[in-house]
Amino acid sequence: MKANQMTALVTGACGGIGQALVKQLAQQGASLHLTDRNEEILIELQRQFSVESRPGQVISTYAIDFNDNEQIDNLVNRLNQLEEPINVLVNNAGISRLELFENLHGRDIEQMMHLNSVVPMMISNKLLPMLKRQPQARIVNIASTFGAIGFPGYSIYSASKHAIRGFSEALGRELADTNVRVGCFLPRATKTSINTSKVIELNQKLKVAMDSPEVVARELVRFLESNRREQALGWPEKFLVRANSVFPALISYAIEKNLPLIKQYASQDF
Repeated sequence: MKANQMTALVTGACGGIGQALVKQLAQQGASLHLTDRNEEILIELQRQFSVESRPGQVISTYAIDFNDNEQIDNLVNRLNQLEEPINVLVNNAGISRLELFENLHGRDIEQMMHLNSVVPMMISNKLLPMLKRQPQARIVNIASTFGAIGFPGYSIYSASKHAIRGFSEALGRELADTNVRVGCFLPRATKTSINTSKVIELNQKLKVAMDSPEVVARELVRFLESNRREQALGWPEKFLVRANSVFPALISYAIEKNLPLIKQYASQDF
């Protein structure tokens, strides 16, 4: 499915990757339904891309708190009334935090697991009947390379992204006899506001490359247009994702060499 054939729901549209993705999809003619908590940014995105839209191209926004199940139900009800139904779902909304596990509170754990893994599952479940009615449809869940490689300081984030990766794999197999194709996209570190100054500094010391949102969005559009089930970005991250499933002890050794430095940054407030 090409971008100009898509009518896509994009969650987390106000984030760095979200905005870059929305811009590229809009420029290629996709109709877009954008969700996030920040109504002000959503209105600006709608204004910007509506001015540049092509005839028949729809750009609409929905300010929503995904911690509120009633708001999710209201969103789905509104989407079910669309004249042009959704045929692409991009579960992009998420949060991240570099913190030692022992310093996290129960609310931190619950919030990250809920937004990063439970919410994408709920939205996919509620929109699946609509998606299955389309000639072709796509669900893409945004995970992370940490969804394949458990990393110190990101225990809950890694757990939530492992969950969404496993969900994508299982759902893709479950829907293999339908018109809905499920994919999981695994970016590496990206230069967005989700990464604080201490994360950026740690990545520099670890010599971990960070991609721009525009680079990630460009690859994500290509992934959306394909029927591929999984894609990791960057080198050596692509290799490490594969290697961790075959030689986990080797990857553990490589990571744990830097454990003192990682713990230093994970335990500090910048």
